[in-house]
Amino acid sequence: MTKTAQGLGYNESQKNLSARIEAHKRFSSFSLEDWLETRLPGAKGGLILDIGCGNGNLFPAYLKKLNGGGGIVGVDKSRELLLQARKAAAGFTPLLLQWDMNNRLPFLENTFDRAIAAFSIYYADDAEAVINDIKGVLKPGGEVFLIGPTENNAKELYEFNKKVFGLDYAMDEKAALRSSRLEKEFYPAVKNIFGAAEKEIIPCKLKFPDKSEFIRYYTATLLFEETREKTGIDPSREKIDSVRLGSWDISKEMVVVRGNKHA
Repeated sequence: MTKTAQGLGYNESQKNLSARIEAHKRFSSFSLEDWLETRLPGAKGGLILDIGCGNGNLFPAYLKKLNGGGGIVGVDKSRELLLQARKAAAGFTPLLLQWDMNNRLPFLENTFDRAIAAFSIYYADDAEAVINDIKGVLKPGGEVFLIGPTENNAKELYEFNKKVFGLDYAMDEKAALRSSRLEKEFYPAVKNIFGAAEKEIIPCKLKFPDKSEFIRYYTATLLFEETREKTGIDPSREKIDSVRLGSWDISKEMVVVRGNKHA
């Protein structure tokens, strides 16, 4: 069993998630939507399961893969984000369910053609349990795609956080664990449970035009929110503005883990 420490989940706010999504669209050297367009196999007439769908920002990319048929099912812990996903789903009606990753998926076996977890699966406590669950709800020949950070993700952001809060460590313990889990826990779990797995490392940078945009992104991260909660310190904007870095670029290395449920 690959079970990590409890309490990795977090109730994400719509405001912060939207700020980060906007920053990635404007300043990232990599487009996840473009990657999905070229690398995600089509599923015309099928069903796509979006695990941790958030505000539904990737629904348009999945719709292209359905090519006018089939449907999307989105699950997320946050009711607030699901309401936003409903509003974002103009022109089609996805099935949206409030669901915690530490519970069993509420679907019949052999239901979905694709299961995709973009920047979400590492909040689950038990990697093997959730991967077993995903395999069960996939049809024979169905595929799972897990997308998220690597250990090399956002090192500059952690150094900035250390200076803002005056800490002896750069990375919050939970953030460090989440950043390593796709490679250290989920990749081996997919390989073991599906019989094989593929792993692709994607280099990426966020290149902010100025310090203001960098800070806007930083204060919308879970790193900032969780460090603030953990320390009880609420740094002023003046304090954050006073911290210096040599560059306002952030390395955003990602990994994609892929498994196929063979017929």
